[in-house]
Amino acid sequence: MDQQPPAATGPICALTLPQQIADHLGHRIMTGELVPGSRLKEKESAELYEVSRGPVREAFRLLERRGFVEIVPRHGARVRVFDPADLANIFSVRAVLFGLAARQAAERGDPGLFDQLAPQVARLRQSAETMKPSPREHATIAGENQHLIARFSANRPLLKMLEELSSRALWRMAWRDTPLDFTTRARRQQSARRWGELLKAMKAGDADEAERLARSLLEASRDHMMAAMAGQRAVSVAAE
Repeated sequence: MDQQPPAATGPICALTLPQQIADHLGHRIMTGELVPGSRLKEKESAELYEVSRGPVREAFRLLERRGFVEIVPRHGARVRVFDPADLANIFSVRAVLFGLAARQAAERGDPGLFDQLAPQVARLRQSAETMKPSPREHATIAGENQHLIARFSANRPLLKMLEELSSRALWRMAWRDTPLDFTTRARRQQSARRWGELLKAMKAGDADEAERLARSLLEASRDHMMAAMAGQRAVSVAAE
């Protein structure tokens, strides 16, 4: 593939070829390069990314599930209008799923999870203290934590759903140009504190509290991100 997302949009973890293509096309839709109603052709996309039609076809399916395109039988994929509210809804669904993952991980109580999660929480605390990692890097650590907990929940269907809905797609594209969260010390401190509380709850086997805290983490990220995007839109409109 010659045309890939810029290095600044690097994945939280390894992505498949269809995911990379879907992410890049999704970003082009979000920025308006691909306008609503535009037709996405398998042959043209395959040539653009220098791949066979198989990965492109799967990328179109991913974009359909993310709400970016609609696939019309015998007509292929067409770009839909991107609504930021769709991103908020995805975060809300992720919050519920992540809450379940935290509950099940707490019930399992695997020491391996706590051994791996504790250093990650320490990194978030350091981020809040020093403000040296970028907002994106702070968010990346949090995303890694979510994946770790989902993996230790031992719920494979849940892990798969979270991976599909997670930050490795819309989240990363939304963050491409301007930080949407973790820009202040107070916000990073809030994040680090809640992650510490979640780790403590899971260690104690308190599944109810673990689920509540996990959901609150994603809901806070959703609210801050949407507020930042609304602010960006207001500035853009005022500049027109």
